[in-house]
Amino acid sequence: MADFSANTRPFAELDRPGRTRRLRRLAEAALTAYDVPVARLTPLGRGHNTTFRVDGADGHRYVLRVQRPDGPSTAQVRSEMRWLAALRRETGLLVPQPVPTRTRDLVTVVADPAVPEPRACVLCHWVDGRFVDERLSAAQLYAVGELTARLHLHGARTTGLDRGRVDDLTGFGRAQVDGFSDAVIDRAVELAGGDDRVRAAVERVRAVRAGLGFGADVFGLVHGDLRQENYLFHRGRVRAIDFDDCGYGHYAYDLAVTFDGLEHLPQRHELREALLDGYRSVRPDAATTDPAVLNAFIGLRRVQLRLHT
Repeated sequence: MADFSANTRPFAELDRPGRTRRLRRLAEAALTAYDVPVARLTPLGRGHNTTFRVDGADGHRYVLRVQRPDGPSTAQVRSEMRWLAALRRETGLLVPQPVPTRTRDLVTVVADPAVPEPRACVLCHWVDGRFVDERLSAAQLYAVGELTARLHLHGARTTGLDRGRVDDLTGFGRAQVDGFSDAVIDRAVELAGGDDRVRAAVERVRAVRAGLGFGADVFGLVHGDLRQENYLFHRGRVRAIDFDDCGYGHYAYDLAVTFDGLEHLPQRHELREALLDGYRSVRPDAATTDPAVLNAFIGLRRVQLRLHT
């Protein structure tokens, strides 16, 4: 009786393990679209989406991601995979390599009666590496800076992809022509319980954005979430993963996300300088690395995190 009850409860009432069990069946169905002999499927407990490690009978490993229903659209997920495929094809950057379906699509959409809505799913080759955190070194952050700058160089010439903006404050802001209008800022302050520090932070970054402009030297396609959990190291090289939040924005936003993720470390000042040195080694004249610009975007990032938690 307990098993029957668990299987018939509404999806929205399940805890994360319960939802993962439902989504596992959906993931198994998604894998039939790929020419990958599956030996084992293991849930990975991180991120807003539901992911599974796929051990292939061919000895290869993969990651299958089942998209959250309130995240990017299927077309936007396909654009993310197209950018990853281009990065793999056109640069030496170590990023996830998408696996096409048998019909050569980079996304497959699967439905299951036990899940309320169809889900977009993507499969990528596994990226080896480890998270470092407290033991991060200046040399490693220099490498992260180089990688970020090279991502931006490629993002500057990558156009026509269906991706949103990385600097949206709220769902309301995303739906407006001007995502930083007075009405959007008022709504953000309201969501923050009337805290006018939110207004000050957003107005500051609004002024900085206006000063930077939107030319390809400062604005383009960016990772959008390059915090510690999304860059890892293996055999002396840095790799970037989880491009689910990629979109269009100022390059300074990417650096601000990485900067803010180092805040808890005692060596954060050394690491931040190394990050900027690595970035400037690829993009030496970037207004993106100006301290006032970065501080403004750090403020924006903190407002975003506050409004989305």
